[in-house]
Amino acid sequence: MRCLSIADSFRARGHVVWFILADDTVEGLVNSRGYESVILGSRFDEMEGEIDYWDHEVLSELDTLIVDSYFVTERYFLSLKEMFRECRLVYVDDLASFPYPIDVLVNYNVYSRRDEYEQLYSNSDDDRVSTRFILGPRYAPLRYMFRNIAHKVQPEDVKNVLISTGGTDELHLSLELVKALCDSEIRNTRAYHFLLGGMNTDIDEIHIISGENPHIVIHQNVSDMKSLICDMDIAVSAAGSTLYEICACGVPVITYAIADNQLLGANGFEELGLAVNIGDLRNVETIDSNRIISGELDSFAVDRIISAIDYLCNDYKRRVDMGEKMQKLIDGFGADRIVEEIFRV
Repeated sequence: MRCLSIADSFRARGHVVWFILADDTVEGLVNSRGYESVILGSRFDEMEGEIDYWDHEVLSELDTLIVDSYFVTERYFLSLKEMFRECRLVYVDDLASFPYPIDVLVNYNVYSRRDEYEQLYSNSDDDRVSTRFILGPRYAPLRYMFRNIAHKVQPEDVKNVLISTGGTDELHLSLELVKALCDSEIRNTRAYHFLLGGMNTDIDEIHIISGENPHIVIHQNVSDMKSLICDMDIAVSAAGSTLYEICACGVPVITYAIADNQLLGANGFEELGLAVNIGDLRNVETIDSNRIISGELDSFAVDRIISAIDYLCNDYKRRVDMGEKMQKLIDGFGADRIVEEIFRV
């Protein structure tokens, strides 16, 4: 999705964009957005092995090559540089794993740090490495709908709460939250909007439990995410890409981690004053599979989320401060900035 946003910015400047894919899993999505694709027929998790498949005539005309994969290696990048000597080589990074031998490195995450990359590259013995860093959430490549959003005026009373638990919701947070909220009379002055992913296995049960409860609103297959988010007074979301969209809308947010790769993001958003971070809901010190099956883990997580909602609803000043910082830092034009920086190389 982030590559599609960057591609849109290239296309808006008159450039022809192709997507080079290992297989056809997302070919339909890419084509539906108006982009041509090349299917290599390789394995997405064996990047070095795909070099042998780079024989399509389109690939000989590249002037910029953007790579987005967690399985890159130094040899892979060096092979690309040898194949495309006149081509800008760009990598979208999240991990700072090693000194990538590339021309441009993009890491828009809130936890990206220039000193960390400078230290990483200073330890490299490769004098061929001369990389331009594009770092920080100002470069978050959001969808076009998240541009030019009006300044969010924070209401003193919270009436609408958005709860997003991801595409699969493996911890069944939405289900357990719906149960808890339906049993509560104290919180019935607010509407709780649940954004359910297509792979959520609890959808049918959630509909049954929420029934005709006017305080529980279910959203599925939402095409206009901007309008949904902007209509909310606060939001709850795991520390993933949705957080950047929420920030662009200026909606105060509670975040959490349910996977190792979300920990840095959750901490980073809190450090910048962009979110209330309630931590790792897996409670990793005592987590085991039996807790998940028994529902004890759900209870632990649900209590923390509901307490955080109540806290943020009652702290108007913090919501105002948070909303100001959000929209000042993230405005939806990150993809344009990435393209502009690439062409400075």
